[in-house]
This record gives sequence, C-alpha cells and structure tokens, in this order.
Amino acid sequence: KFGCHAPEARERFRLQADRMREIITVQVGQCGNQIGCRFWELALKEHAAYNTKARYDDALSSFFQNVDTRHEPAIKFPVGDGKGSIRALKARAVVVDMEEGVTNELLSGPMRDVFDTKQFITGQSGSGNNWACGSHHYGPMYRDTLLEAVRRQAEDADSLQSFLLLHSLGGGTGSGLGSYMLGALADEYPDVYRFSVSVFPSEDDDVVTSPYNAMLSCAALAEHADCVMPVENQALMDIVTSIQSKSLGSQRGSSLSGLDSGDVGGRAGHG
Repeated sequence: KFGCHAPEARERFRLQADRMREIITVQVGQCGNQIGCRFWELALKEHAAYNTKARYDDALSSFFQNVDTRHEPAIKFPVGDGKGSIRALKARAVVVDMEEGVTNELLSGPMRDVFDTKQFITGQSGSGNNWACGSHHYGPMYRDTLLEAVRRQAEDADSLQSFLLLHSLGGGTGSGLGSYMLGALADEYPDVYRFSVSVFPSEDDDVVTSPYNAMLSCAALAEHADCVMPVENQALMDIVTSIQSKSLGSQRGSSLSGLDSGDVGGRAGHG
C-alpha cells in the first residue's frame, strides 16, 4: 500500500494537475514540527536561489500566501501572472502538537514570521507515546478545531491540490493524532490528495510502544493516504551525520550543519 496508489490516483493526478496548485501542510507532533520547520526554511532558500527577482509566482504560491501584514486581517494577494512582488509570506500550514515545547520554539525562532499563530493547535500534557491517546482521545476532542484550521487554509486556496502530512510513527501524537487527522481529511475532502511523509522508528528505538504505534499507524496510512513517503529514522540521522561531518571542514555555520539529531526529532522526541 505504500507509495502512490495505482493506477487510479496517478490518472486522477494527471488529469487535474494542470488546474490545481496549492498544498496545505499539516505538521503533527514533535518530530513532524521539527522536520516541518526545516522544510519551510529550505523551501524559502531554494526559491530565493531560483527566483532572484523576488516574484510571487506559481511555485511559491503552492506553499505560501502573499500577504500585507500591515492590515488586520491581512490583505492577501493572488498569484496573478506570477510577476507580482512579494510582500510577506505566510505558510499554508496547520501546526499541531499536544505539548507546547516545539511549537514555542517555532514561535520564537527565525521562522516565526512565516507561520500564522491562528493555525497553531496545541495541548499541554502530550500523548504519552500512546497511539490510542492521540487517536481516540485527542482526535475527537480537537476534531472541530483541527478541521476549522484546515478550512481557513482551504478557503484561501484558489485551486487546492493536496494535503501534505508530516509526522512520525513512533510516538503518540504524530502516530495517533496524525492517523486521526488523515481519516478526518479523507472524510471532509475526499477529492483532495493526501500525501504523507512518515518517519518510522529505528530498530533500536528505546520507546517500548513505538512498534505498536507504527503498526497501528500503517493501517491508517494504507486506508486514507494516496501516497506515503516513508523515512526510517536511523537513515535520516545517518544523512544528518554525513552532512555535519562534511560541513565541519568547510562551512561550520551553514544551514545544513544546523540540522542536528535533536532537530530531526526521531529519537529526541517521537511526538
């Protein structure tokens, strides 16, 4: 079931790709939000390198809104012919976590202006590395709030293409609430693609419940996701270690060397 479901999903994507553009990113749990923060940073850097004239074009509008924050509510500018100047960019994102540690870091970090604080949904006590707590407790409790945050982003999209879920499968929030969120999106937006970047726990994971959390999450992914892009946590950390070792000898302060094991999240926090 992993990968893109074929052939129906591929054919549907081919027919609609030319008229669909915006992608709403839903980052759930500690790991999902840590990876999400790096995703937005690198997305901006790559676009800046490609679009040197700072134009708000189709590529940028897929993930960001162009707004004038001097007004309340902020004035939103359409992409138009793709030659309009950038005012201020806001991520098309919904940020979810059942504890506030990582989300507070996002709001105080260098990427804080990219996020709309109205799109943050947080709890206090976390999910205790328990899939059932995230799925059956927090899911129904926050369902209306979660879907309202998604609805606000969907209404700001001209031609919504898909949802992108960022989460891990080893903890409680990313696995349980992520699974619930995926099912809720399938119910409310059945014609919108659902992509998932899922971080699987490593073989030597020290959380006893992580194999069970991952197994239960896989059932939800197989049922509700159109495409799953799995990442094994140890492989992700090996990539980070390789980047660090190469950058230490040349650019100690580069953005890539800033990706440490805590930022990746898998072992530092399953979420």
